[in-house]
Amino acid sequence: MLPFIPEWALGVGVIVIALSIGRAVSFLLRAPSRASHESLEEVAELRQALAGMQQRVTELEERVDFAERFLAKPKQ
Repeated sequence: MLPFIPEWALGVGVIVIALSIGRAVSFLLRAPSRASHESLEEVAELRQALAGMQQRVTELEERVDFAERFLAKPKQ
């Protein structure tokens, strides 16, 4: 073996590396399902927000049209 590193230290190093690899693999296996579920929820929330904003823009267009017609009337 290596002259300056005790055998138990090499064993501990191997165990630490194996645990790190195991954690990384488990994270990669769990991440897609969690990410897709969160993404679907986020997309639904964004669609609701977009629908609300479209409604507000429609109402603002109606108000602007009314104001333009009101201002375009000749003064009596």
